Amino acid sequence: MDSKKKFDKSLFFGLSSSIGLCFAKLYPKKNFIFYSRKKINIKKNINIEYLDLNKNLSRLPKKADKIFFLASPRYLKKNFSKKKYLIEKKWLKKICKKTKSNTFIYISSGSVYQKKHPIGFAKLQCEKFLQENSNSNYLQIWRPFNILSTEYSNLSDHFHNILIKKFLIEKKRKIIFFGSKNDKRGYSSAKNFCHKVFKYSKKKTSFKYDYGNTKLISVVKIIRLFKDIFDVRMNYKFRSVNKNINVVVKRNNSNINSCENSYKLLKNYYKEYSKKNEN
Repeated sequence: MDSKKKFDKSLFFGLSSSIGLCFAKLYPKKNFIFYSRKKINIKKNINIEYLDLNKNLSRLPKKADKIFFLASPRYLKKNFSKKKYLIEKKWLKKICKKTKSNTFIYISSGSVYQKKHPIGFAKLQCEKFLQENSNSNYLQIWRPFNILSTEYSNLSDHFHNILIKKFLIEKKRKIIFFGSKNDKRGYSSAKNFCHKVFKYSKKKTSFKYDYGNTKLISVVKIIRLFKDIFDVRMNYKFRSVNKNINVVVKRNNSNINSCENSYKLLKNYYKEYSKKNEN
């Protein structure tokens, strides 16, 4: 393969993530190479290469048109440590050393705005590394808030999935939540987020954008919705009285508001899960 062809390729790291699977189904293009550490069950005919970022990356091309980086330890409470998530920085160092690209697209997190959050801390370190060491012409950083994808193979420990895990999978009927009953979330669909990331990746410019939704839903309303759809009895309490409103806000015009209906998104999310797991 000559250098020009190599430069036409876009590399995508993090295929097995819920956003990654959504992206691959939307853009199964031949000029994409999707990298994953584990086997993926996906019907779309995409170009997959299995690669462990902790090992030798000699198979990576020296040049790429774009690099989309979504690889990260799963959002699970057992992974919540700075050390665990700082592995991303090591992966980025190896990739940047091996491959030069026109545009590097890094998916960070809205958790960078939460004090002492282990993921937010690690993501900020990764952002800083890329800003100082990226060998790409353009660096595009996205900080998404509460992205909802109907890819259920990797259920995270976000609140909406905790309900599924505890009350449907583990069959619990009583639970104490860490947050407050006054907590609120603004959800956005993975599909729309992927469309936006892909569209903006064509722009020859660097930027840093927050991506989220100001149309909020309370955690109490999420619980009611969950109970109605799955018809489960639930006994629950909240530990905290300090409310947490997890939502994108306007910061120097550097945010993109999805303006989606959080309630409808969650309703569809739970109904799709119910349909896929009814047997």
